[in-house]
Amino acid sequence: MAQQRQATPVWLDLTRLVSRTGRGVLTGIDRVERAWLRHLLAQGAPETRYLLRSTRGYLLLDHRGASRLSAILDGAAPGAADLLSRVAGKGSDMRHRVEASLRRLAVDRALPRGLPRLIARASGADLTYLNLGHSNLSHATLSAFASADRARVGVLIHDLIPITHPDLAATGMPARFAGRLDRVRACADLVLCNSAATMADLEAHWQHAPRRPPACVAHLGLDPLPRLAGPRGPSCFVMLGTIEPRKNHALMLEVWERLAADLPPERMPDLHIIGPVGWRVAPLMARIAAHPLLGRSIHLHGPLPEAEMQAHLTRAAALLFPSLAEGYGYPPLEAAMMGALPICSDLPVFRETLGNRAVYLSVTEAYPWADTIRKHVLGIETLPALPAPDVPGWPAHFERVARALRGIERKGHA
Repeated sequence: MAQQRQATPVWLDLTRLVSRTGRGVLTGIDRVERAWLRHLLAQGAPETRYLLRSTRGYLLLDHRGASRLSAILDGAAPGAADLLSRVAGKGSDMRHRVEASLRRLAVDRALPRGLPRLIARASGADLTYLNLGHSNLSHATLSAFASADRARVGVLIHDLIPITHPDLAATGMPARFAGRLDRVRACADLVLCNSAATMADLEAHWQHAPRRPPACVAHLGLDPLPRLAGPRGPSCFVMLGTIEPRKNHALMLEVWERLAADLPPERMPDLHIIGPVGWRVAPLMARIAAHPLLGRSIHLHGPLPEAEMQAHLTRAAALLFPSLAEGYGYPPLEAAMMGALPICSDLPVFRETLGNRAVYLSVTEAYPWADTIRKHVLGIETLPALPAPDVPGWPAHFERVARALRGIERKGHA
């Protein structure tokens, strides 16, 4: 039997996590990078390194520096920004404060053009650069690792929404994101996709490309959540996620307006909207603020701590998730694990991850949503009680990625 290849030391990119410090609830992508940070710290391999592209260049951290970032993410104070940041008027900026704390613990650092020399100084053996956060996918970063003789590059792609749904992306983002994917295609030794749906989108985008790195699906992990049977409010419904065009909150406002036209006030269900306000939603937020149902049967909570969010899910009859596009989608999975029925838009990724553990409705029509909720509230039809989905834990995800990395050979780059 052939001897199994040994895992090479990992250099985990933490640029996204550092940039997100102080910005509230972690997004799904943030949570993946956070899980990997915890995993590698728990392994404690002395050769593991953590890279970040700071506001002034690259910082390389060992276990001590990465543990400091982990503590900050858990609520520890980062300390004061350094003199240069204070002089530049950035002394109160959380990212500058975090970078100052990490800069003092860095085992090496480099100016923006100095990454190849930093890699050469630090890598006495093979290494795997792992970028999981859609950040720092620059030519300077990827080409530096791709050009290093003993380095491999692994990149996780979470979605192609700026390409497949450019109308839902920020101005200029489709072109910028396409550039990132071009650099990944040219430099990566392995591309990881969080779902088969994401992989299908990526293959379609790269179908005519001259070089395509090997790709595989590595479903994301999920921390265990308690499955509570109730009591659940038959008239309690939750929307969970950032308020942005892609999440389709406008459809649910139309649904509640239809319900208000059909039901007496005492039979109206409650819609709890939980999540931070995103971008391009000023008209929607103005509509919610002036809505006659606000405070009566529509409740806007903003972002909530994890415990409060879970408390809402334990009381809810269903999670409403009419998203127009998703790469993976944590909220429906978490709701299903906790016993709240996910009522979702009929997207391939939800069929992949939830299977028959959800109710699927049209993403564009309000009537099926209103009719399903109305019949449940009136007792005409009860929402189904479905078993919890079969969701992989983080250990299975880590092992899947480790196997994929062991299985690739270092090859030349286009």
